Amino acid sequence: MKKKKNPASAPATNASNSGSNILVDHGNLVLLKNSSSVVFTFESADITVDSDSTGTKVHPKNMKDKVIEFMPRGNGDDLPIEVIKAAYRNVTVSTNIDFKTRLTFGEGVQVLRRTRGEDGRIKVEEVLPSEEPVVFEWLRMNNYNKFIMEIVSDLKLFYDSFVEYIFSNDGTKIAQVKALETCLSRVSKYNEDTGRIEWHGYNADWPRKAETETVATPLLDRDYPLWDLKQRMGLYPNADGKKQQGKDRIFVQMLSVPSPGRFFYSMPYWYSVFRSGWFDFSNFIIDFKKNLLMNEMVPKHIVYIQEQYCEKLYKNAGAVDPKDKLDIRQKFLKELDDFLAGKDNAGTSIVSDFTYDIQSARERKDIIIEEIDKDKKGGDYIEDSEESSNVLCYGMGVHSSILGNSPGKSKTINGTEARELFTIQQALSKYEQLLCVQPLYMVKEINGWSPDLEFSIANLQLTTLDKNSGAVKQTGIKPDVQQPDKK
Repeated sequence: MKKKKNPASAPATNASNSGSNILVDHGNLVLLKNSSSVVFTFESADITVDSDSTGTKVHPKNMKDKVIEFMPRGNGDDLPIEVIKAAYRNVTVSTNIDFKTRLTFGEGVQVLRRTRGEDGRIKVEEVLPSEEPVVFEWLRMNNYNKFIMEIVSDLKLFYDSFVEYIFSNDGTKIAQVKALETCLSRVSKYNEDTGRIEWHGYNADWPRKAETETVATPLLDRDYPLWDLKQRMGLYPNADGKKQQGKDRIFVQMLSVPSPGRFFYSMPYWYSVFRSGWFDFSNFIIDFKKNLLMNEMVPKHIVYIQEQYCEKLYKNAGAVDPKDKLDIRQKFLKELDDFLAGKDNAGTSIVSDFTYDIQSARERKDIIIEEIDKDKKGGDYIEDSEESSNVLCYGMGVHSSILGNSPGKSKTINGTEARELFTIQQALSKYEQLLCVQPLYMVKEINGWSPDLEFSIANLQLTTLDKNSGAVKQTGIKPDVQQPDKK
């Protein structure tokens, strides 16, 4: 199941070391000297593709006598790490993630109380620390605002996040909550006997050290976590009708944004920027223009090659050693350069296989050759760069005008449009905000806090200048409108 490392993705090599035909070799982008062609290898289309249903069986380091099968995430069990690396590589993607994370965090957590006034109306008011000192002390000691940022960061990247609840030794109170890194987390295979996914696995190096370094923790029922936790701690009757406290004092809850057809892990809709190829195209434009400026080269062709095509070449040649694979790759690039540069090849054709990917619902062509418009002088791909940025923003659910890049002929928007776009964007983050405060409701039930307490993420609502302020704080919880009985 381990993903093979592709030499086409290796670090850059000098031209003198990679053959006289190669001017620049950056792994996924190669400049061929003789034919003045650019070869670009698509890399990201498959980082979000899942592997099969076979898990990794491990002996957890904290329970050696037990064997647990944890399900991989992505092809080679490295999807989270690959997504993180890809996000940091693209300025549009990384900025969108950062913007959505900060927007969801808002002004941090608020403690509220729902009461009924003398007029019979229900109202929600912010609670002072002096009124609930135990609650505010718990929030301070757990650094809850930082906890929220960690949860939101994972939710925006993966649609999944993990919370660890640590009980006091006597099992009566939740003393701490921790945000566990989603990229280091896996869930166990579905237990057919209990009908549940029972374990969370934590490891800093999946899958290489899975069998020796994994720490397993009971995973709360993903649909009914509070019911499950109260049963485990003897606060609610179990299947036998008895209140019986177990021995475990640490539990993990999985917070997720549901995505259809997914069982073990969620799949964010914005991963379509990888599957569609727009992410690769955006990166290609940057690398392409940078290398043209550095090498003063006017290219005639662009050649797009699927990453799997190189693997086919290695497999057909029986190459296993990295050096043999590199030799095969250089030989292929030389033949391609000679083909594109040769006068005798004018008007001839190249034959390449293609397949249909059911998961991404698109054709996968091994090789695509395009001729570059000779009339472009210095302005190559300016419109394409703008289009790719707008598509990436659209795919990630961020209006590009909020971040300063506006599509269309008009490059500016007025304050009203910006304010309304900001409000809409913030409103769409409500579900993630509810997930961020869900652990507080778990603690409220277990620790016996006041039942009238509620928790919310305060939003920053932009206002017009005639309000004498640039923004006002919104609690996100509206009171019920109830008229008192008239006598």
